[in-house]
Amino acid sequence: MTVSFARPDVTDMVLRVFDRSVHPELLETVADSQFNVGSCRVSLRLCRDGHAIEFRAGNHSLTETAVSRHLELPYFGRLINRRLIGYRTHEFRSGRIQYFCSYQLEQIAPELFLDLHREMQMDARQSPLAVEFPGTSSAAPCCLSFLQSDPLRNGVIVHSVHTFPGNAAILRIQSLFEYIGH
Repeated sequence: MTVSFARPDVTDMVLRVFDRSVHPELLETVADSQFNVGSCRVSLRLCRDGHAIEFRAGNHSLTETAVSRHLELPYFGRLINRRLIGYRTHEFRSGRIQYFCSYQLEQIAPELFLDLHREMQMDARQSPLAVEFPGTSSAAPCCLSFLQSDPLRNGVIVHSVHTFPGNAAILRIQSLFEYIGH
């Protein structure tokens, strides 16, 4: 799927996690998917700025967003607001939802980036949720985003990949959402 707007600069990307739902109208969603795992509901969205993952279990909800820091999202219920730079992990429990996230932003030599980007395009073709954004010029590679999910008995692992050709960077995020019942 090709859409008509460009991606924000990688230096503007932030991870924001909320202990509630985030209204879909606040995000420019270009592709989405929903499914159930056990008694839980998972919503995956690829957005102009990155992605949003909502995990709902009973009355508990947790939403992870990887978006531009310029995107205005509510402060209420915000648990994490962190620039996406380098490598970092986060782990906590909110209500009955266990959350773990690790992310890595890789800045790559431009000549190596093109090879990795082509590999990512092959991976994206296998992904049920993928989108390409136009590059900064007609000669530049597209900006690529895709999400792959691995359902668990009471949760899900989501692998997120976003490429930033203008910065020769790849952002990878692995997120685990798990419902801790009873």
